[in-house]
Amino acid sequence: MSEYGNYITDVLASEYNEVDLLKKSEETKIVLFAHKESGKKIVYIESSNRNDHIFRALLNRTSPFLPQILEVCSCEEKVVILESFVDGVSLEEKIKDELPDKKDAIKYILNICEALKFLHSLNIIHRDIKPQNIIIDNDDQAVLIDLQAARNITDKKKTDTINLGTVGYAAPEQYGLHQSIPPTDIYALGVLLNELLTGTHPSINTPSGKLGKIIKKCTETQIYKRYQTVNSLVRDLKKYNRFH
Repeated sequence: MSEYGNYITDVLASEYNEVDLLKKSEETKIVLFAHKESGKKIVYIESSNRNDHIFRALLNRTSPFLPQILEVCSCEEKVVILESFVDGVSLEEKIKDELPDKKDAIKYILNICEALKFLHSLNIIHRDIKPQNIIIDNDDQAVLIDLQAARNITDKKKTDTINLGTVGYAAPEQYGLHQSIPPTDIYALGVLLNELLTGTHPSINTPSGKLGKIIKKCTETQIYKRYQTVNSLVRDLKKYNRFH
């Protein structure tokens, strides 16, 4: 651990209480802490997936649809991140017993679109959009979390160095066919919207009408046939909302 990493550990030990171990794997450890006096919660992340530059790019930048990155410390074998805690329930948990109505489903997708517009403007692709990585906060807004799989777009690479993502939500190019670009995240959004509306993957069933066409365009196997920007997807979703 670096000197700054030790400083973060010391501050957490003296000023915060450990509340919960949120995740522990070979690559990642995530712990929830609460300040001893104010009760304010923060999330401590240790990750051996060295995408330090992603978190540094987000330092001092804020979006209501992403957690705020508070500190980033690069150590020899891992990166340590402190980020704000998003209070709410995961979308996975929220849809376990009952799917949202169509209006809420589209609203949540539009919230995530705002998060992606923010990330894409910084040349960052999330690459792991799924219900487990979305928190519905206390204002009923969808917040996109977990940037462990995120990467930068680079013109120098034709494919991703590491293939990350979740089966079912990951676009075909995440399996080594092409590097991840904005339509990669749009593919996962289409899968997610279909799941919120039908409870199934688009390969099994899609809604009829305009929404089905939007989902099919999001989830085209060939990357150039998808929406190329989040703005174009937002435009069609908002147009749908105006007439339904």
